[in-house]
Amino acid sequence: MGTLIQDVRLAARTLRKSPVFACVAILSLALGIGANTAIFTLMDQVLLRMLPVQHPEQLVMLDQQGPTQGSVENDNAFSYPMYKDFRDHSPVFSGVLARFPLSMSVSYRGQTERAAGDLVSGNYFEVLGVRALIGRTFTQDDDRTPGAHPVAFLTYGYWQRRFGGDRSILNQTLLINGHPMTVVGIGPPGFHGTEVGRSADVMTPIMMKAQMTPTWNDLDNRRSWWVNIFARLKPGVTAQQADAAMNVLYRQIQTEEVTAIQGWDQKARDRFVNKHLDILAGDKGQSSLRRDVSAPLTVLMWMVGLVLLIACANVANLLITRAAGRQKEIALRLALGAGRMQIARQLLVESLLLAVMGGAAGFMVASWAGDALIRLVPAEAAASSFTTAPNLRVLSFNFAVAIAAGLLFGMAPALRTTRPNIATTLKDQVGNIAGGPSQVRFRKGLVVAQMALSLLLLVGAGLFAHSLYNLKRVNPGFRAENLMTFSIDPSLNGYSQSRIQELYTRLQQDIAALPGVRGVSMADIAPLTDNVNQSTVTIEGYHLKEGEDMNPHVNNVGPGYFAALGTPLIAGREFTSRDAMGAPLVGMINETRRVTFSATRIRSACISDLADAAASPTSRSWAW
Repeated sequence: MGTLIQDVRLAARTLRKSPVFACVAILSLALGIGANTAIFTLMDQVLLRMLPVQHPEQLVMLDQQGPTQGSVENDNAFSYPMYKDFRDHSPVFSGVLARFPLSMSVSYRGQTERAAGDLVSGNYFEVLGVRALIGRTFTQDDDRTPGAHPVAFLTYGYWQRRFGGDRSILNQTLLINGHPMTVVGIGPPGFHGTEVGRSADVMTPIMMKAQMTPTWNDLDNRRSWWVNIFARLKPGVTAQQADAAMNVLYRQIQTEEVTAIQGWDQKARDRFVNKHLDILAGDKGQSSLRRDVSAPLTVLMWMVGLVLLIACANVANLLITRAAGRQKEIALRLALGAGRMQIARQLLVESLLLAVMGGAAGFMVASWAGDALIRLVPAEAAASSFTTAPNLRVLSFNFAVAIAAGLLFGMAPALRTTRPNIATTLKDQVGNIAGGPSQVRFRKGLVVAQMALSLLLLVGAGLFAHSLYNLKRVNPGFRAENLMTFSIDPSLNGYSQSRIQELYTRLQQDIAALPGVRGVSMADIAPLTDNVNQSTVTIEGYHLKEGEDMNPHVNNVGPGYFAALGTPLIAGREFTSRDAMGAPLVGMINETRRVTFSATRIRSACISDLADAAASPTSRSWAW
């Protein structure tokens, strides 16, 4: 240990005598190690990290693919009655939980804001094995009577962000979607729910569904698919055994449910009954974001790996060049009796010290690059749930990469520079030593490797830029110039259906009266938001053909929608206000939820003007 400390001190003094060399080497390594650390930080949170629950390896998530009649409100969704069937009759699960994500309007002491919420079953925390930091979690008693459990559970991050970690919020009343709810518990640090990429702020019992989503309930509707189901395997039960047992139960449920479906032929009914219930790994939670970004993150990881290799080759060349000026020193130390491996170890310590300092500097690069990557995440809610703060896994990765880089670029130079011809070198004929054929071939090989890897990255960057250029030229089907959108959900503030319709009418009239506004309309789903509304179409007397899909994507739009977007019609006409008579203004929809307004202005619009025009109790929850 004493010898190692001596080598470190000597390496530090040697590098201090060559500040330019040390700075160039450290900056090169900081770029490569920092980029790798930044990508790994995001990859760890999206792809690798398990849920912070007890024994996450025992968790599974249920899913199914195939024909469905009814409304689907969520990915990997089931009806609530089917959840109860699984919970009460499963032979292989020790517990089955349900959850549903939604937006909430949270008011406290006169301040209202939009929050991400989860409706969860009473056994949610019990199945996950999550305990409250303060107060209590939900229990089975909170999952019995619809509308009779006005309690709320706050996650740790939301408690810190909104209430500053004030413990007195426990047992206080929040106004959530216009209903008083008592805070009964605060979650532990690091727990954000079961959906990766979306951090839940507030959780309420699923029995409060009618109050949290006042425009639709569907607790007893088997044709409404909206809850996500997670389960915990019993000890000794494998996923394969659970798959076999649960599909027997699932087929029994489907056989009963198909009797209530109208308009399907026998083949469609058979496909419905024979659907397979998928038992998926639930240790890493649920995430639509993971599906979208896993491939890009993997590609980025390979690219930054190449950047690190280029940095290592560059530092290795610098070390070899620097060693040419130290040949006489090394030859003298060898002549005085120093062992070759002793000198090689000291040179390798210099390389590792450079790598460690490069890794430390790489953390600053990783923080900047990580923030830039998070800002590129398409979903704002997803971006807010990620962090660039390093944890033990990221620190370990950074340290391992730094040590590997030090060994990679330091080993060969250390071994090669300890084999000089002592007599020739001491006669000051350094050029003959540094310019030997083997040394020249090695250095040329490093240069060739750098050039090849750099060319590969350059070609990849060029193709990426060309793809972005092509995407920018894609016609989205509407004119994006001077188009502004915002969204509101008045139902979260207790608006009745008639008040919602009046508010939408007033908003459309006020915005249309603003100077420079050429058109204004509204829709259930805004353009380019990657949201989907899917409904089942049934026609009286019509029987499905084999393979025919009667579940099209639907968007409920208001009058003048296509004109506001600048979308030309090939034939016919678009909706007018007369078409909406007798129905909500958003275009003959029966359930008014979050509606997005689109306004096209001849000149650039001012956001504050629109906010003033739409002044209402819900203006705080608008999304721009």
